[in-house]
Amino acid sequence: MQLPDVNASSQVYEKHTDHFRGAAEGWSDAETLTTAQRAAIVEAAAVVSVAADALAGAVVTESASRRSATKLRARYGIRDIILDMRIMGVSDAILNGPAMRSRNNPVYKHVFQEGSAGEITEAKLREEPELADRILERLAGVEEFPGKAAAQAGLAEALQKSLIARDALDEAEMAENKAGDAEIQARLAVRAALEKAYGMLRTAFPGQRKLVESFFLRRERAAKKAAGGSGGAGDED
Repeated sequence: MQLPDVNASSQVYEKHTDHFRGAAEGWSDAETLTTAQRAAIVEAAAVVSVAADALAGAVVTESASRRSATKLRARYGIRDIILDMRIMGVSDAILNGPAMRSRNNPVYKHVFQEGSAGEITEAKLREEPELADRILERLAGVEEFPGKAAAQAGLAEALQKSLIARDALDEAEMAENKAGDAEIQARLAVRAALEKAYGMLRTAFPGQRKLVESFFLRRERAAKKAAGGSGGAGDED
C-alpha cells in the first residue's frame, strides 16, 4: 500500500481518494464477495470519504481566501500609489508656498523630517502610512498658506483609505494562512484515513493482498497500464 507523499499537493491526495472510491464502487457488486465483505468495504469507503470531503472543502476555502488576499493586495497597491501622489502634493504645495522652491527651507524640512517626498514615497509599502501620518501631523502645525488646506485634506483622505485597505489586507492574509494550514491538516487526515481503511480491509480480507491493494493507487500500476490509458493518475508531481 502506497500513500501520497506528505508534501504532495491536494490534487495528488484527491487522486488517491478518488481511486479508493472508484475501487469501492467496483467491488460493490462483485459476485465473488459475501454480504459481510461488501459491508466491510462500505465501512472502509466511508472512512476515506469523510476525510476526502473535508479536504475538498478545505481546498475550496483555501482557494477562495488566497484569491481574496490577491485582490486586496492589489487594492492596497493602488492606495499606495494614491498616497504617493498626495504626499507629492503636499511637497509641491510647500515648495510653491512658504519654502520658495527650496527643500532646505525650514518649513519643508520640518514637515518632511524623514526625507524628501521622493524618498518617503519609496518607503516600504506597509510603512508608508505611518510616515504619511507624521507628515500630516506636522503639516497641521504649519502656518496657513495657499494650497495648504487642499493638500492637507487630500493627504488625510488618502491616508485613511490606505489604513482601511491595509487592515482589510491583514485580515485577508490571516485568513489565507489559516486556510492553508487547515488544508495541510486535511491532507494529513486523508493519509490517516487511508491507513485506517487499509487496516480495516486487511482484517476483512485476510490473505487477499491483491484485492486489498486494488483500493490504493500505485505508481507501478500507472507505469504498467500506461499503454492502455489506465492508472495514469498515479504520478505524484
